[in-house]
Amino acid sequence: MDVRAASKFMSYVLRHHPEDIGLSLDENGWAEISSLVVRARQHHKPLSPKLIREVIARSGKQRFIRSADGRYIRAGYGHSIDVDLQLTPRQPPNLLYHETARQHLPSIFADGICARSRNFVHLSATEAEGRKVGRRHGRVVLLFVQAALMHENGYQLFQSQSESSIWLTQHVPPEFISKEVPS
Repeated sequence: MDVRAASKFMSYVLRHHPEDIGLSLDENGWAEISSLVVRARQHHKPLSPKLIREVIARSGKQRFIRSADGRYIRAGYGHSIDVDLQLTPRQPPNLLYHETARQHLPSIFADGICARSRNFVHLSATEAEGRKVGRRHGRVVLLFVQAALMHENGYQLFQSQSESSIWLTQHVPPEFISKEVPS
């Protein structure tokens, strides 16, 4: 199994479907690395502690977090399963960015940016990061989110523990979204 395949497998299991390999996560999304390795191998995925360390080291977005003692791992963000990441609301920068496919614009401007099957909406701290994230959607539009104004209006925003350029929130109402830099 190469690093990319291992990363995709780990994302699938730790973010969405641990039950598919019989893996147990605690309420905060942590799994024992030894258990992940054993369960993966039982499902014909040749994962090893060394490969897991390599995935973590090569992940440009810090997709995974190891516990301080090195015995546990969890996905840093992107969960569709119910986990408590123990996030603390923070004061965001004035603007955050969200890139989306053009066909989603009518629903976004009607209903806002919704987490859908995920636990959180992901926002980028920089315009460059927003564009990079959106490339996987084909033809995209970069949206500007007035994050500081959202915060002032009582919406909670969280900075990802694993990647400081990622901000999380439950929902971005349409009044805080624009296709141009807000004045």
